Amino acid sequence: MLVSILLEGTLPFFYSPTIYPFCASYSGRIQKIMLKHLRSLTSRDLLVKRTNVFLKDFSIELLVVAGFFLTSLWLFYFLVHLVILGKGDFIDASAFRLFDHYISPVHTRLAISVTFFGTGSFLIPSYLLIVTFFIRKNCLKYALMVSVMAVSSLLLGWLLKELFHRPRPLHPLISGAGGYSFPSGHALGGFVFSGVILCLVWLTKRNTWIKTVLSIPIVLFGFMIGLSRIYLHVHYATDVMGSLFATFIWFSIFYILYCLIYRSTKLE
Repeated sequence: MLVSILLEGTLPFFYSPTIYPFCASYSGRIQKIMLKHLRSLTSRDLLVKRTNVFLKDFSIELLVVAGFFLTSLWLFYFLVHLVILGKGDFIDASAFRLFDHYISPVHTRLAISVTFFGTGSFLIPSYLLIVTFFIRKNCLKYALMVSVMAVSSLLLGWLLKELFHRPRPLHPLISGAGGYSFPSGHALGGFVFSGVILCLVWLTKRNTWIKTVLSIPIVLFGFMIGLSRIYLHVHYATDVMGSLFATFIWFSIFYILYCLIYRSTKLE
């Protein structure tokens, strides 16, 4: 009885020519807000779902990469500690003594030829060719990956050199080596380039045995550049080791970001 009285008294008020349009407009506004909120919830739920699937599928892989990253970070920190305190001199002196037995005009010319592959004169055109190839093949994802890795590694090397300000070794076998010593820019460029080529090889659908065989000269290519810098007395052995550990750290970070950005999009 009371309800019917209330309805009879309030309904005419809401359906009056003045109030009804306002209520309808307000109701429509609320509906739009609710739909917008539901869409945001839906996109948020999708993101959570994608993240959960990603973590489920790649949790072991990510743990391995994270472990590799932490190990490389610790090794780099330990090496920097040795370099700053001057405790790594025995490593550098031992490496120089080892290479001094092989110094000859022929070996020096060979080392100069090998070290060229760590310069911008080789790396920049090579990266441009790779990026152009992927753009022409409409593989923009890989073109972007290679570009970011090339530019970021260049900036990383410059930043570390400016951070540590380590002088270069005395009595180099070649002239023209300027700037600071730690880490070796040529070795870093060679290691990163080898790593990029190695990743691209393993992303192909070729047989695992073929990819393993191709990986051997690619890895040796990077190490030969690093060793040539020590032979020419333009870098210490610890400079080259620092470049190697920095490359491991950088690729670990880059791989995790690649998984988070690109692999998760495949779940759509």
